[in-house]
Amino acid sequence: MNFSFLFIPKNISKIYLSIFRINLFISLILLSCTPTKRILDSENTNIKIIDSEIEQIRVLLEEEVDEYSMMVQSDVFLFDDQNKIAEIKRGNEILFAIKSGLVNCKILNKEFLSNTFRIEPTEEILEFNGKKFRGVLKIFERNSEIQVVNQISLEDYVKGVMTREMPVGNGTENYEALKAFSICVRTYALNKLIEKKDLFDIYPDTRDQVYGGAEGETDYTDIIVDETKNQILTYDDKPAKVFYHSTCGGFTEDVKNVFGNQSIPYLISVEDGADHYCKISPRYEWVENYSQETFIDRLFKSNYLDNKNYSLVGVEILSRFESGRVNELKIILKDENDNIKNISLFGNSIRSVIRNSDNKSILRSNYFDVSLDENKNVIIDGKGSGHGVGMCQWGAIGQSKQNINYTNILNHYFPGTKIQNLYD
Repeated sequence: MNFSFLFIPKNISKIYLSIFRINLFISLILLSCTPTKRILDSENTNIKIIDSEIEQIRVLLEEEVDEYSMMVQSDVFLFDDQNKIAEIKRGNEILFAIKSGLVNCKILNKEFLSNTFRIEPTEEILEFNGKKFRGVLKIFERNSEIQVVNQISLEDYVKGVMTREMPVGNGTENYEALKAFSICVRTYALNKLIEKKDLFDIYPDTRDQVYGGAEGETDYTDIIVDETKNQILTYDDKPAKVFYHSTCGGFTEDVKNVFGNQSIPYLISVEDGADHYCKISPRYEWVENYSQETFIDRLFKSNYLDNKNYSLVGVEILSRFESGRVNELKIILKDENDNIKNISLFGNSIRSVIRNSDNKSILRSNYFDVSLDENKNVIIDGKGSGHGVGMCQWGAIGQSKQNINYTNILNHYFPGTKIQNLYD
């Protein structure tokens, strides 16, 4: 049997308990005299004093599963709510399931029940199910389902995102862009930490930032993250709200046109250089073609039509935002009785209705022109990829190739912001 159990006595003598209380009292006095780490509160201009938990971020790896199986490929320690209960050797499978409102952990012929289990690597990397992570795993119950969280240092989290969200490029051509991006990733994560969610801080996918764990790291990008360690983007001495996207197509978008009515001074539409830095992007210009039937089917599946027995009469752009992106798209249809029906789609939501012609993803952007051919097929000539708010990643790469430094790159996309150290 290749795992072992570690038991900790539950009874402590009165003498040892008294000594423990005295030592605890002394420790509290000493701690009260030591410097406290500080971060900027997102709601107030005052510096907010916090504990060391800010250095840890909780990434939700798995959610809403009935069972969770782990084949460990590295030696690990297993903890319940309070104690270390086993050392598990590589090659063992751990099965987690819900039982009596608790998490049931099964290893070979042994079972444990607890509110929460924690798995720590015996060395630096935790490897399971063919994936590698730093930090620790926490497994707990939520709404009668298993949740798995990777708790990791903020800096290691940034390292795990870099290559999953940004092209690394050849040699050092993207160096300044990657430095700028590392600050965006860290600032975004910090804002998630400030929300103080109960069980986790951030999703590992496009709902937040794509996280690859230790497999998302490279020596090159790790060095870049280390060079910007603890640096965040701020505005009026508060963490800035950070957004980024692949390719702006020449102009970024005002945040109020995508994510609500609130204006933010540094998230406005800016031109991406006189010759458009992101012109080098493979998604700078694109074309999508739709048959009349396909286009009507998209409207039906998005509940704009109660049936598909319509034909297209016309598609018109009624208004655009200052950036050039479509604000209102009017679609004119005719039913079997020649009754006219008008449908209006608005802003960034147009992308999720029309989608790409292969239907594998949403439309690249709402920065486009539209026309119909003689057979009423729809042709969309577009620019850019993404919502357009904040940093244009390919634009940042274009600036990096022109030896523009990361400070100026960030100032270009987030005018009026500045870079500050988390603990200054």
